[in-house]
Amino acid sequence: MHALIPMLQMQKHFPVILILFSILHFLPAVCNAQEKMETDSLSVVKLFEVIVKGNATKFSKEQTISIDSKHLTREKIDLLQSQTLGATLSHLPGVQNSYFGPNSGTPTIRSMSGNRVKILYNRLEINNLSGISPNININVDSENLLSIDVYKGEAGVLFGGKAIGGAVNLQDNTIPEAQFKKQLEGYAVVEGGSNSGYRQAVTINGNLGKHLAWHIGGMNRWNGDLNIPGNTKAPIAYDENIDDLTQSLAQVHVDAENIRNLSLYPYLSQYVLEKLDNPNLGLTEDDLYTFTEYSYINGQNIRNPVNELFIPNQDPDTPLYEKVVYGISDYAPVTKGIMPNSHSKSKSLNIGTNYSLDNLRVGIGYRYIEGFYGIPGFALTDQPTHSHDHGHNHDHEAVSSSEYAPINTASVSSTVLFESEFQPKESYFASFRLNYTFQYSDDRELIGESLGNQFDSNRQAFRIEAQQEPWKFGSGMSGIDYSFLKMNGKGTQRYLPNNQSGEFGVFTLQKLKFTSLLMNLGYRHDWISRKAFPDSTYKPGRGLAGGDLSDRYFDLNHFTADIRWDFFKIAFLKASFNHGERAPNVNELYAGNDHFAIMIEENGDDQLNKEIANTYEYGLGLKYKGLNWSITNYHTTFNNYLYLAHTGIARSGGFLVKEWRGSDTEISGWETTLNYQQSLGNTTSLELSTFFDLVKSKNVSDDPLRKWAEGDYMPNLPTSRYSISSTFIYHKILFHTLFERYLKQKYLGKNINPEPAMPAYSLLSARISYQLEFFLQEIDVYVSGNNILNIEARPQNSYLKYLAPLPGRNITLGLKLTL
Repeated sequence: MHALIPMLQMQKHFPVILILFSILHFLPAVCNAQEKMETDSLSVVKLFEVIVKGNATKFSKEQTISIDSKHLTREKIDLLQSQTLGATLSHLPGVQNSYFGPNSGTPTIRSMSGNRVKILYNRLEINNLSGISPNININVDSENLLSIDVYKGEAGVLFGGKAIGGAVNLQDNTIPEAQFKKQLEGYAVVEGGSNSGYRQAVTINGNLGKHLAWHIGGMNRWNGDLNIPGNTKAPIAYDENIDDLTQSLAQVHVDAENIRNLSLYPYLSQYVLEKLDNPNLGLTEDDLYTFTEYSYINGQNIRNPVNELFIPNQDPDTPLYEKVVYGISDYAPVTKGIMPNSHSKSKSLNIGTNYSLDNLRVGIGYRYIEGFYGIPGFALTDQPTHSHDHGHNHDHEAVSSSEYAPINTASVSSTVLFESEFQPKESYFASFRLNYTFQYSDDRELIGESLGNQFDSNRQAFRIEAQQEPWKFGSGMSGIDYSFLKMNGKGTQRYLPNNQSGEFGVFTLQKLKFTSLLMNLGYRHDWISRKAFPDSTYKPGRGLAGGDLSDRYFDLNHFTADIRWDFFKIAFLKASFNHGERAPNVNELYAGNDHFAIMIEENGDDQLNKEIANTYEYGLGLKYKGLNWSITNYHTTFNNYLYLAHTGIARSGGFLVKEWRGSDTEISGWETTLNYQQSLGNTTSLELSTFFDLVKSKNVSDDPLRKWAEGDYMPNLPTSRYSISSTFIYHKILFHTLFERYLKQKYLGKNINPEPAMPAYSLLSARISYQLEFFLQEIDVYVSGNNILNIEARPQNSYLKYLAPLPGRNITLGLKLTL
């Protein structure tokens, strides 16, 4: 019943939506009535930078619609492929990796990730809990991917509020899109790396008769703890001047005390000298030292004796106390050259079939993915203490390092898929598409091998798209999508109550083209519901802790408009405006208690309002022969930007207390790319590329508490960088290199104390492959290297930058056998 609430709320807005759809569809319908266009069965139709390939009897999954998107082919994925989705896409301009250790990384698009960047499989939302807990990775069988579409900027018109910062659509081969060229085809991959473990993958495709195609594939990979160039922790972790909050982030204990500088005090208090032995007053020797010349005793002023330790004429800024550090120790032992708890295991299975007729395609599939991996951090399991003496009259109580255990994550996901497409022969619409998924996920956060918390998630999602027939001045598409998620939790360290969410949206995108001008208009409306179901097994923590766990309902509006002018046949100017809104997610509303996986006490607020973002984007580009150049500037103003804010409090066990708040924020940046492609013959080609990107996320609110805690900029911002890459193909040899330079961050925020900037670093990777034939079978032999320079690299935007760098040098040898 709860799942129907968004649909029921939709009824009061239905007349407005119906009028909007009618207006947007009426003009092309009239023109179609006057001039029916014949579809060229071999044409390539471009729509909003959409590529729809195929003919009247073939179906394609490449219907990706976006004003600003990047399409990665299977060949490009092979060159960029890394351990996580975030690492794979981090080589694109405007996209970086969130990096929560080597086994968990999500795409950060223009400084936004998690609940603001939507991850989809075949245009349907998946159970992505990385927005709730960044240690939970997006498990992907990269060998089964056909392509990846990256939507930079606000993609809410297409995919809803969770795409307010962008979206990533993974197009896979679980359900074949059409008959295969051969009756039986496929490939197998085997590879091993010096610092990445081992991976095996197999894909087999085939046809049964003239209408049925089938697919089966799987993947298995594992690695132990990874090598790193130096220490796992940043130098600041062992700096005697490290502040208390950074100590918690670096997971170190500083054994120190503050010693009073007695040479600054000119007098000894006569009153304290006389009353020091009175137990009722609680005076100590520290109270003896004073700046006042007299003591008031028995109704009269008595001159204080002179302090013999006093040194006159000292610098007035000399501190009253001096911090003396006796030692710095790690929560848990670490080894130089090894990233602790960086192990990983994962495997997948995907099976699907597709039945195609002349104008109808129906497919079903099943996808299974599981993973078990470590996070290079530790959590406290219990808190007994011991005492020790340093021999300098300083007693200290410390928590034993043996009481900390590594943080692990285990996840299992099973998904049932259904896809269909119908192309009517005589209709105003060129095609109708219906996709549906049912997904069950079991995600567990473990302290060592003990269960900290577990979330069982059930998601159902469907999407219907109607593609209009092209008309004289453009084309378009409209649709609806719906998803329902139910989460049940277990475990002694639960930070979320049981909850459910319903999301229902209707949208339309229309293109108008007049000679050299191209205009895109789109609108979407979403109905969102969030509900919490606390039970006896869940006890809210201190602080806000989700308030009363109230039910919340949100109406969201999204609008996009852009114009592009192509001039001189080689250049273009573009400008766009996007309005997007996002409802708070369940963690932002209802979280409470220690969230040990990210080492904080997290407190939600069930009265948070929706985010509202307005984005202006401007671009200029040039395309001449094999040369492509473009530059883009964007500026987004957020009203009620939701973020985890410092309270300045730290609980026992080193957990910082944070709570979700909303405040005004501006995000702005630049991206520029230069690409050159040249064919040097039938079997030789060269591609050279370079880009530079910069992003700033600025605090523009008048909130003094935010200024004190987070500063002028959001902490953990992605740093500016530039990249240079080349790909050279000669006959059957491919040589690819990629150099990236990450600059030192200039736009620093605060974690109560000023955020330190991580050093700049450079990354170099390369790949060489050779294609040969063996018993009439095609075999690709390749060698690839990552972080070839073996640099200690700590991304500024990583929450774990004090705990773990990027992995060190890795050399991989692989074979790919194609049937």
